[in-house]
Amino acid sequence: MNIVRWLDANLERLLVALLLAGIVLLITANVIMRYVLNASLSWGEELTLWVFVWFVWLSVSYAFQQGAHVQITFLRDLLSDTGKQFLEILVDVLVLGFLIVLIIECLDLMSQPFVLSQKSVVLGLPIPILYASAPVGAALSAFRVFQHLLRTLRVGQRLA
Repeated sequence: MNIVRWLDANLERLLVALLLAGIVLLITANVIMRYVLNASLSWGEELTLWVFVWFVWLSVSYAFQQGAHVQITFLRDLLSDTGKQFLEILVDVLVLGFLIVLIIECLDLMSQPFVLSQKSVVLGLPIPILYASAPVGAALSAFRVFQHLLRTLRVGQRLA
């Protein structure tokens, strides 16, 4: 059970840190190859792009977990505690709905024959691997928003 708790607290942080380290290493290696050895890595830029796309989608989930997304709190600050709670629940439900639609649409796009047949130019990797970053990130984000919704509902029960 400790592993599950550790993963719940650290999964996105670990993945994002590894991907960011990979981006830094790839860019550093490419700069050294290009400007010191006068021969760039032909695959470095494409792989960096792929890692960056995965980094962004997983970072969205990490930001949901940390409560670090930008919020406009003007309206919320005017509300009572019960009103704030209702607004938080409403926002969570709307975001969860959006993420579920996003997952469904991304999976639909990924199942299209023109996507399934594509490969990346330099690496020759299947494009659906790149496209999978969106539904995976959205699914992790939906899980984090759902966790926040449950916490908000529990606090609401204590207030009532």
